[in-house]
Amino acid sequence: MQVGSQTLRPNVFHKHLVKRAYSKKRSRKALLTALSLTSMVDMFSLLVIFLLQTFSTSPELLLVSKGVELPTANSGAEIADAPVLALTNGDVYLDQKRVGSVDEVLKNPTALLNGLEGFRELWQRTHPEGKFKGEINLQAHKATSSTVVSQVMGILPSQQYGSIQLVVTSGNR
Repeated sequence: MQVGSQTLRPNVFHKHLVKRAYSKKRSRKALLTALSLTSMVDMFSLLVIFLLQTFSTSPELLLVSKGVELPTANSGAEIADAPVLALTNGDVYLDQKRVGSVDEVLKNPTALLNGLEGFRELWQRTHPEGKFKGEINLQAHKATSSTVVSQVMGILPSQQYGSIQLVVTSGNR
């Protein structure tokens, strides 16, 4: 048998194959030791942790409830980290949980009052040294009448929610 310009006999050919296999194993080992990904994985882990912490505490990432199209405004302030009360065309939601229809809540606000009381008690348990601020974010669908919005807003102070922030989108659409 001939490899390149050399003629190989069976015993020599076997040595040639063993030598070639050995050199391939050595080159693979060299590649594996040269590619150390530990520092890159550490860097990406730190980056993911940083992004998760940044976005989890950012109040600008307030979720708009399903079925709510927010009105627009030319000016506004930063959104506080507070419970979200959403008014859709027909339903009322407190932090993504349906409380009831708008008519039901206006006739009998007990379910809404119980939910608000639960959020207030949770806040007081987690902040025993501070005074309850009474902040709440109100998302109202832009087609919801101002009468309904003001009636729902009238319920909130009975549970010590006096700082009501209306959530809007910025700019003209």
